Order: sequence, then C-alpha cells, then structure tokens
Amino acid sequence: MRKAQFVALCAVMTFGLVSLVSSRGEQGQSAPAASAIRVGTFDSRAVAVASASSRTFNDAIRKVMDEHKQAKAAGDQKRVAEIEAAQSTKQALLHRQGFGTASVADILEHVKDKLPAVAERAGVEVIVSKWDVVYRKAGIQPVDVTDAMVALFDPNERVLAIVKDMKDKPPLTLKEIEQGEESEKREHR
Repeated sequence: MRKAQFVALCAVMTFGLVSLVSSRGEQGQSAPAASAIRVGTFDSRAVAVASASSRTFNDAIRKVMDEHKQAKAAGDQKRVAEIEAAQSTKQALLHRQGFGTASVADILEHVKDKLPAVAERAGVEVIVSKWDVVYRKAGIQPVDVTDAMVALFDPNERVLAIVKDMKDKPPLTLKEIEQGEESEKREHR
C-alpha cells in the first residue's frame, strides 16, 4: 500500500473514531452507526490468469525467447543457462500465483496507473487480495473487484471462462503446486 493511501485510510479511520466518541456525549449515549469502510478485494489467481494471456506478458515472453535464441546461436552457454534458470524461476512463481495465493504485486506493476480508477468506480478506499485478509473488523465492507482487476488485462472469452470457473474452487496449497511441478518435470524428461 502506498504511503498516501495508508495515510488517507488512517485519516478516515481516525475521523470515524473521533466522530463516534464525540457523538456519544458525556452521558454514554450510543452513536448512530457509522458508514462502513469499503475495501476492494480480488482473487489474485484471476489476475495471474488474465495477465498470462495479456499482450504485455506475451511481448515479454517473446523478448526472452529471442534473447535465448540469440544466445544459443552465439554459443553463449552461460547466457543460455541464465535465461533458462530465470524462466524456470518465473514459471514456478506463475504457478504459485495462478493456482495458489502468491502475491501478484509484480503483475499489478504493469497496471498500477489504472488501479485508482478501479477503486473509484467500486467506491473503495483500498484494494487487497482476498487471500491476504486475515481479519476483518465489523463495519468493514468487502467489495469484490476481481472482474474489474481482470478487465485491466483485456482478457478474451476463454480467459473469462477460466476466471469464472475458478471462483468456486479453492486455491491449491503450496504442497499441491510443488507436486504438480514435479509431475510436470518427470513428463518432460
């Protein structure tokens, strides 16, 4: 969360607390219910899936493949090995993001300038992965902004169908993801 967003959220919470205390008065009268703080939540898996089919992602993959091809053609085995290791690491991260609950902060860097508009349209003060919410106090209203976050990557109908299908499925555990990766490695040997 950016410092400015954090400060704004603190100010909203402080104002609400001060208003609540002031309205009770010295006689202990109960205050009228304060309006809920709206927090945008999203399924990070859906963002990972949408990103993986985006033009930005595909352009980046194409660039890496070109670098790999050039390094191979030049006989630069050290560079080939570096690229392959980096891609293997990236692939493992993508598995954790797309099937598990790993952070998608690196993916959201590509659309960070569009996030304020998502928050504004949804009427939320902050946006967080729903997997990162470990506690929610009464009076906090979660607002699902998954579809708006996915839309930032211009998904096609196939991707939208995948995202819709995953909504009712729990994320895989890290152990399940690692077992799948091991199985995939055995198949490619």
